[in-house]
Amino acid sequence: MVGALTEIFKPGKPVLVRILSNDKEKGRILASIRQATTNTAPLDVSAVEIGDAVEGVISDIHKENVLLNLEPSNVRALLSLKNLANRRGSTVAQLRTNLKTGEKLDDLLVVSRNAEQGFVIVANKPIAKPALGTISIDTVQLGQIVGGRVVKHDRRGALVKFNRRITGSLHPTDTSDNYEVGSSFPNVDSVLKAAVVAVDREKKHLTLSTRKSQMEPSESHVVVDPEITSVEDLKPGTFVRGFIKSVAEHGLFVSIGRDLDARVQIKELFDEVCCRPRKTNIAQADDNLVGGST
Repeated sequence: MVGALTEIFKPGKPVLVRILSNDKEKGRILASIRQATTNTAPLDVSAVEIGDAVEGVISDIHKENVLLNLEPSNVRALLSLKNLANRRGSTVAQLRTNLKTGEKLDDLLVVSRNAEQGFVIVANKPIAKPALGTISIDTVQLGQIVGGRVVKHDRRGALVKFNRRITGSLHPTDTSDNYEVGSSFPNVDSVLKAAVVAVDREKKHLTLSTRKSQMEPSESHVVVDPEITSVEDLKPGTFVRGFIKSVAEHGLFVSIGRDLDARVQIKELFDEVCCRPRKTNIAQADDNLVGGST
């Protein structure tokens, strides 16, 4: 499907046309770009094969793809903007503002050839998934550093898979010793390294932590947000931070520990109705802390 003409054809851009008719009386010339190369042999694409690793320079940027001249073969290639945006972790709109003609792109793979039209389709090479070490539920120990792949997010955090039988979970409160400046919650399909803080051998499930204090227990670390494992760790009047778990008509539920949630009543959210937040609410829920509560 052809996109907006203003996106494809810009004033000042040279194009090759084929004259279809010339009405001298009316001073009207009819031309075609579609048929411009009818009598011209298509560009040779035999210099590259499907599966070849290639690189090229951007010669034009269209609505849904970019046109490349591959080097050193000079074969024309099309690369999907969506594919490139996914590789760079951005949106297509953001990518379009940053791309420039003349920019060189590498790590490309030829995925198809169109000899009749004289161009090839390329895509970014898939990122190789690093191999994970093997672990056994019978020998894994508390404090052991293990590596697994994040397979999904839920309201309790991230689910991690180590092999066909062993799974693990990372709760939002186990991600960092300082929720405000800690690293973002791990992306799905990313490889996670974490410390084992609990083992359920019957269910073949590990409870994980990426807190520096757990990953490197022999070193000194500043713990701004300590682990809260039970109500015994809480005293009236103390301030703790947590992750918003859900929002209800009567207030918020804030996760402050793996198995511990606090309810913040609506009357405890504001000093005055529709005004500023109370300074004395037991759980200070920062917008930056919502990331792990999906």
